[in-house]
Amino acid sequence: MAIIQGAITILLFIFILCALVVIHELGHFVLARFFGIRVHEFGIGFPPRAKVMRDRGETIYTLNWLPIGGFVRLEGEDGDSDDPRSFAVAALPKKEAVLPAGVGLHLVLAFLIVPGPAWRPPPTPDGVVAGRGGGG
Repeated sequence: MAIIQGAITILLFIFILCALVVIHELGHFVLARFFGIRVHEFGIGFPPRAKVMRDRGETIYTLNWLPIGGFVRLEGEDGDSDDPRSFAVAALPKKEAVLPAGVGLHLVLAFLIVPGPAWRPPPTPDGVVAGRGGGG
């Protein structure tokens, strides 16, 4: 039984970590697209590539073999692109917004999750949540 619980704990850890990474990368992705910066790939996990989920438009969405992590590949993120829609030639305020966007989305998520338990009514002494009991 302890082995099963340990395996479930490990799987939950990997799932939650992947979810947090996807949310983080989604922050970069959304703001880059909002500012018109070309996004080549949005990948869940690290390569090698296991499957291309969608390949329409200029962005491909991939699922990769190594389950921990993720990435967004922007045009010119390495600084050597002359494309007018590249990260390298984007205005400084746009770059300064795209880079911390992943952390910003984590903050939004925290403000949505943390107050959640406080919004629930407290349980009564008999264990029934107030306002959800049977007719009376």
